Amino acid sequence: MNTRIFFLLLFITAMGCSGSKDTSRASDQPALTKATSTDTESLLSYQDEITTDFLRSHLTVFSADSMEGRETAMPGQKKAAKYLTDQYAKLGLKPVGDNNSYLQKFGLTAERTDSVIFKTYAINEDGTKDVISKSVNSKSTSANYIRRFGGDNTVEGEIIFAGYGLQNEELGINNFKGVDIEGKWVMVFDDLPQVVEGDTLFTDRSRFSQTWVRNILQKGVAGILMIPENMKEFDTNSKAGRSDFGKPSGMQLAYRAQESGRPAWSFNTIKPGQAAKILGLSGVDALNQKKEELIKDIKDFTASETGYGLTQIPYMKQVMLESENIAALMEGADPQLKDEVVVLSAHYDHVGIGAPDSTGDAIYNGANDDGSGTIGVLAAARAFAKAKENGVQPRRSILFLSVSGEEKGLLGSRYYSDHPIYPIEKTVANINTDMIGRVDPKHRESGNSDYIYIIGADIISSDMDSLLKAGNTRSGQLELDMRYNDLNDPNRFYRRSDHWNFGRFGIPFVFFFNGVHEDYHRPSDEVDKINFNLMAKTVRSMYATTVMVANADSMPKVDNQEFIEITKEN
Repeated sequence: MNTRIFFLLLFITAMGCSGSKDTSRASDQPALTKATSTDTESLLSYQDEITTDFLRSHLTVFSADSMEGRETAMPGQKKAAKYLTDQYAKLGLKPVGDNNSYLQKFGLTAERTDSVIFKTYAINEDGTKDVISKSVNSKSTSANYIRRFGGDNTVEGEIIFAGYGLQNEELGINNFKGVDIEGKWVMVFDDLPQVVEGDTLFTDRSRFSQTWVRNILQKGVAGILMIPENMKEFDTNSKAGRSDFGKPSGMQLAYRAQESGRPAWSFNTIKPGQAAKILGLSGVDALNQKKEELIKDIKDFTASETGYGLTQIPYMKQVMLESENIAALMEGADPQLKDEVVVLSAHYDHVGIGAPDSTGDAIYNGANDDGSGTIGVLAAARAFAKAKENGVQPRRSILFLSVSGEEKGLLGSRYYSDHPIYPIEKTVANINTDMIGRVDPKHRESGNSDYIYIIGADIISSDMDSLLKAGNTRSGQLELDMRYNDLNDPNRFYRRSDHWNFGRFGIPFVFFFNGVHEDYHRPSDEVDKINFNLMAKTVRSMYATTVMVANADSMPKVDNQEFIEITKEN
């Protein structure tokens, strides 16, 4: 630890300003100074206002059943927006949305699907087609296939069987070698094999990365047909998917709808029994046996035609919707710097009401995803508001930005970055947070709950990294886990939440994230599972990082050339 920082921390502790407290300030505490102060250490002391009691009380309301899962453009999201705007108004923060409100509205296009028809056909020697099965997915019926995404228009093509669909140069495996898959359905097993090479055990995990899917789609396929591990998995997902019929899906920003178009391909799951029939096998047991045989022959196996094809026909109509971002401002006090803005963000939408779980619960409350981040931003805003009440303000302005549409493809943050309330060149940094109230399995196993995954920081700006570490030292003192802070990480977390829409413009960012857990996108993501002590420490580190960035003498510079090159490619 830096000696100067060490003695500074001793001084702060002696003054009773430690960030580890959970008690609030007395309401009658006198102002620190009569004139407005921008002193960094005075601002940092207000992290004491970030308490577990505040976080628990607001997150309990925000993730209640009454919010209906906060799905973008649905009534629950509107209720959540009203709740947040009321809170920002009580804090006295400046509304900077449309027409002097807290709301920045944006239009969406979506598709409302009534049913999807699947026709499986055999291809005769003369090229004619005989339909061997026809099945329909709807609110009341299940088909031999489940549309997972894409396929908004009719998709047709022959079916190619590619086994596990592996492409691993190090192991000398390429199941697509010499096979033209353009315009065809690629059928593969969804579970992954373990491949023994000498004394080494390999597990090819490329299937779980976006890279695998992208590489297949770039070959111009009609689509992908995943064979699930068992019938129970297929039946569960098929039943769950019924709840989506009649609901808007495939949301896009209205102003980008023509630009982005609709995907010409489809990504589906196929019923194991249907896959066995297409492969000429007697049933699911024979299909499982084939899986085992393929592992033994994994290097020599190549994809081949099945003699069957599939036509997928969706019945849907386009609908127009509206959603809202929420924007509240704490104005800076430095006359030279107050026009520059630090954006502290979280997404407040979730996935709404869907298929019930085993308990019958159908409301996906999203307490952690991202109720935790949203209420964390609110708690940080409250700390800054309390500081201002006592005459202490940051040098730069801070924009508290709650975006919707994250679960639909980062739509709200994309809209903001294309229609910024404050100029991009005046946007100093983005501090983004998503899922900060749970301990992931890895850290549960190790017994370490005082951690946070950091994505960004030095991946884009060494200055941002330094400010983050200095802020964390003065606040939550969390272990900064950099596991996913890698431009080559297959999860690509650096572009999978709202910070990416700032980073693509060269705005330095840091993303606070606790990792994925077993209740992710399930009705069981409830407030009673939140670790509020961890959440409070994380929010204090977010707050302190925001203070450090807002009060720095200069903007953090983007100095990672590799990141700059990647943003040019996307």
